[in-house]
Amino acid sequence: MSLRWKITLVTTVSVFMALLVSALLVRQMINTSEEQRLRTEATASLQQAVKILGETGISVLGATVNDPDLPIQAREAAGAGDMVSYRGTLDGVPVIFAAAPVELGSQPAILSLSVSWADSLQVRTHMDTALFWAGIATLFAVSALGILVASRLVRRLAHGAHAARAIAAGQRHIVVEEAIGPPFVGKDEVDEFAAAVDVMAAELTAKIAAEQRFTADLAHELRTPLTGLVTAASLLPPSRPTELVQDRVAKLRTLIEDLLEVSRLESGTESIDLVATKLDACVRGIISRIREHCPDQCASLVLELESPESTVWLEPRRLERILENLVRNALTHGGGQVVVSSSPGHLEVFDHGPGFPGFILETGPERFVSRGGGIGLGLTIACGQAAAMGAQVNLSNAPGARITLDFTDAALPRPIPQVSAQSLTAQALRT
Repeated sequence: MSLRWKITLVTTVSVFMALLVSALLVRQMINTSEEQRLRTEATASLQQAVKILGETGISVLGATVNDPDLPIQAREAAGAGDMVSYRGTLDGVPVIFAAAPVELGSQPAILSLSVSWADSLQVRTHMDTALFWAGIATLFAVSALGILVASRLVRRLAHGAHAARAIAAGQRHIVVEEAIGPPFVGKDEVDEFAAAVDVMAAELTAKIAAEQRFTADLAHELRTPLTGLVTAASLLPPSRPTELVQDRVAKLRTLIEDLLEVSRLESGTESIDLVATKLDACVRGIISRIREHCPDQCASLVLELESPESTVWLEPRRLERILENLVRNALTHGGGQVVVSSSPGHLEVFDHGPGFPGFILETGPERFVSRGGGIGLGLTIACGQAAAMGAQVNLSNAPGARITLDFTDAALPRPIPQVSAQSLTAQALRT
């Protein structure tokens, strides 16, 4: 149940209970007041009848001596010497009896009369009907007002949630407090919450920007001395130590190039050029080139391409970069066969190893964090390149590590807005 209907339900139930209790109290007060009025009227009439009977010996005002219809309880109470009023029925009609002791000659008697309660009951019935319809009208009016207020509140919260998601997707210019719209009157807690979210987003944006600048500056600063180091390593005489140095230098160069690539992806400065591509044919060519570079390591790499007619919008260069990183990660950290499979609009890479750690499935890949050790940039780059093309990325364990690329959202040949690689990957995982 949405918040709108929860608020409406609570409001409606509260108003209904208040109306019900109020109606019962009003009904009881009217009933008691009417009964007291009839008792007073019957007693006053009986007092006059007793007086006239004593002076003239004539029973008037409908009073009856020793009325056989008088209830036994009223007869006994009046026989004790008291004037009493008693609620009862006469011929099926509710009445108020009034009885008092009198002397007829030397014989004691009971003089009584009755006042019909039928008219009062009819008035009470009309009052019940009026209370019922007034309650229904009030209930509908208050419920409608509750729905209006709740809808306004929920709409503002929904706008705030949409704005927060947009900020998480990289649209840092959005201000949540402006996106939610104004309240009915003044400011409320929703405005305070939106202002707090804006402050938090500004702080996080500043920290993310500082981190991205640091990564880019570090990679650029290292690139210059690295060029000299590569040149110097190439001039060393052939030997086992030279091979070790050149191998380390090559890995350092790869690391710095990866850092620069992550920096470009996170800054959103790269242009995207999507083209309609046969997915299976493109993947087959990429895997062939990967096998040429590492034939021994790729012995366990298996292709299961089953959608030769599937055409998607992508950039082949970026897809090659994605598959290079995913296959390399699977071969390094997985186990058994590494399978690359396809279905219409989708591409999967999975292995038979221990799978992804829980924190990667929850938050998405992070720089310098790997599922099996290492610098942990390959998965981040792959997810960032996929996000740049508008593809959705899903990580799962089923069993082993499974990465699914969904190209169905990148179905039009237009540039996809660039966002932070990490934030969009995390958003794709949550989706």
